[in-house]
Amino acid sequence: MKKIAYEIEQNNNELYLTKENSKKLIFSSFWYMDFGKTCAEIKDAKENKLYTVTKKFQFWKWRMVYLISQNFKDMTLLISQNTRNTVFKIELLSGNYEIKVHYKKKKSIYKNTIKIAEFDESTAENNLIKVLVSEKEELERVFLLYACLLIGVNDFTSKTVLRSQKQLEKNEEPWF
Repeated sequence: MKKIAYEIEQNNNELYLTKENSKKLIFSSFWYMDFGKTCAEIKDAKENKLYTVTKKFQFWKWRMVYLISQNFKDMTLLISQNTRNTVFKIELLSGNYEIKVHYKKKKSIYKNTIKIAEFDESTAENNLIKVLVSEKEELERVFLLYACLLIGVNDFTSKTVLRSQKQLEKNEEPWF
């Protein structure tokens, strides 16, 4: 299976997805505060709005929930599966997706238990995140799910809240 390389550039509250070593924009995202809620919009290269995401914290269950809507009609939820917020799951029409946060600043996205994308944030000091995707058709959903996790994050130089790397998920099949 051939993996396709992309890059995500972060500029404060904006994300830009481009092919590796190219400046041609594929998708973009930006987040903002709206009446006490943190929201984001995902757009394509032609500035057409694809998704709107609202980030919520369920205090009574101690987990993050992301409400994803497509043109204010199709609503789905990306829900944290544990209190450490290291595993997220969502059901979409094309399958079940799962995001895992790994140690060494890596994140993986699985579709029906098969890894389809991995993000390497260890090189994020220069605001570039390396992305490997196994299926080009999944790129829009992969960017959407990753952008959800970065809502409210301004830079990658800050320390994580977790006390130990042992609290993160094990990376079963590392790509990078």
